[in-house]
Amino acid sequence: MTEYYLFKPNISNTDISDNFASYFMKQILLLTFFILSFHFSFAQKELNVLFLGNSLTYCDSRDNAEFPYYNNMTEVLQKIAEEKKLKVHIEKAVHGRAGLANHATYTGTDAETADEAFKRADAGTVPSSVRKILSKQWDVVALQERGDVSVLNPGQRYFSTDPALRYLDSVVKQVHGKVVLYQGYAETSPVDTDVVATGQKPADNNCIVLDAFNFGFKAIDFFDPAEETKMNGKDTTICAPPLPASVTELQAIEQEHSKMAAKTGADIVEIGAAFEKCKKDYPAIKLYFDESADHPSKQGAYLIACLFYKYLSGQPVGALKYHADISEGEAANLRKVADATHIVAYSKGIKTANSK
Repeated sequence: MTEYYLFKPNISNTDISDNFASYFMKQILLLTFFILSFHFSFAQKELNVLFLGNSLTYCDSRDNAEFPYYNNMTEVLQKIAEEKKLKVHIEKAVHGRAGLANHATYTGTDAETADEAFKRADAGTVPSSVRKILSKQWDVVALQERGDVSVLNPGQRYFSTDPALRYLDSVVKQVHGKVVLYQGYAETSPVDTDVVATGQKPADNNCIVLDAFNFGFKAIDFFDPAEETKMNGKDTTICAPPLPASVTELQAIEQEHSKMAAKTGADIVEIGAAFEKCKKDYPAIKLYFDESADHPSKQGAYLIACLFYKYLSGQPVGALKYHADISEGEAANLRKVADATHIVAYSKGIKTANSK
């Protein structure tokens, strides 16, 4: 058969094979370059992370004699990220005793302890934490409620925590961010030593007074004392059920955080679960600053920071060298606890090693 060409190339079959192989290899190398370039640029993206909370998430360098429970948790997290080459920018809006309702409605929630600025926002004034959320496109916003009792009190949960969570989550979504819940931890003893006399937590820890602070998201006149008396037997407080031990308390905390997360699609960093595992596996490690069990110790803060690193990176912390201000042995055991703790991811957000 006669071959027709517009012009006939002066090349042999061997030349064609060689040229095709060369062309094919160049295309493979080019494709590989683009894939690696994309992966590298994605991996190098800096995560913007905001913590909204209170003294449990403080990162402060002031005199510890005046503020002894400042545990530098976010600073520890930053140093862990630096060692592991995770690009993360961390900011916070925290104030002592502030709950989600305060963050949703107050000014001064980023002033830490300046109580003169900590008050309900005037009409037309954007609450400080809301303004902070809207100031940047955050990848992750960690929300921490004011201790376990705020989550476990049915009245506060219904009238304060839940509406505040929904509102703050809607603000975070405006900047295309992802909410993660900073799960609380049990504040009772693992072996009932705090509750032997009464069979439950002390009343001042188990109940919340009806006032504008504890119920910052709703006006105080919203409540009907007669209805509250019918529900709770009191007209001045709302109380959580008796919680005889930390294991029982953790079950209640996990249940309520799961409900909170399901309402918003938030993820959960299971700090409470990690604390209970540590108490069981390494009882000599002191997780709390003092006997009140309100604030974490340096060991507790290190464990929390490891959990948040694991959430943000999807990577284990077992090989981490940085051990903050605690012994290498304790740090190694705390990392084992962190790596064994499940991270609950409810939707497509930050991918983690243990996400389902």
